[in-house]
Amino acid sequence: MMKFFAVSLAVMLLSSCAFAGSIETITLIETQGQAKTELLIGATQEQLAEYFPDGKMNSQILAFLVRIGGSEILFDAGLKGGNIPAELAKNGTKPEDVKTILLTHLHPDHFGGLVDGKGKAAFPNADVYIGKVERAYWVDELKNENVIAALKLYEGRIHLFDFGDEVVSGVKAIDTTGHTPGHVSFLAENDGEKLLVLGDIMHFQAIQLPIPEVAVRYDTDPEKAVQSRKFILDYASMKNIPIAGMHMTPPGIANVKKSGGGYETY
Repeated sequence: MMKFFAVSLAVMLLSSCAFAGSIETITLIETQGQAKTELLIGATQEQLAEYFPDGKMNSQILAFLVRIGGSEILFDAGLKGGNIPAELAKNGTKPEDVKTILLTHLHPDHFGGLVDGKGKAAFPNADVYIGKVERAYWVDELKNENVIAALKLYEGRIHLFDFGDEVVSGVKAIDTTGHTPGHVSFLAENDGEKLLVLGDIMHFQAIQLPIPEVAVRYDTDPEKAVQSRKFILDYASMKNIPIAGMHMTPPGIANVKKSGGGYETY
């Protein structure tokens, strides 16, 4: 069972640590705000009234610094010129100390923070790991200028991987495509302890946990995104593995179990 420590609610909302034996997970908060329910796909009016009576949903962007067996890994980087370096500093890590960054996918709120406010590499000593399918989609197919420019700053330090690969020691890439064509989640394991870093499997857990069939408008393939959500949450619940999600309610780390036709945290 993971234990969460916070001196106060205010501190918890800035950064949170969770310890699972030999895995330490630190939540890094990029932004917090609200979103409109129009972003949802597949929710009935009755469901919207039940879960969001005021028509607004809590929305946040998170990243995670995970310490595994003496190594630090940054999972996703937040927004360009954003708050992640400041969040890292609160936890004793400078941007130049970050050596390993694993990206779940290449949406701006996940890769953008590779670039600082001056257009330079925010993490000058980091190696960046990206799924082959995801990179091919954004760089080769869409020729996205922002992605290309960000990756160029890390030329010679970009590493590509396939679904199922051990990306770095103790961290495996899991195929959770649908939100984007190459979206991955990561399974970290050390000394028998495990953690699932989900990426964008869920954006609005208040409704997507109990009703996983609800998708969002920025899913590239909503049907496949639903399948991936059910797959990874089933896996986490059956194996009793804690999850860390980039848009979950802070601290963004929880255990899940089956509940009715969906899931709930505990």
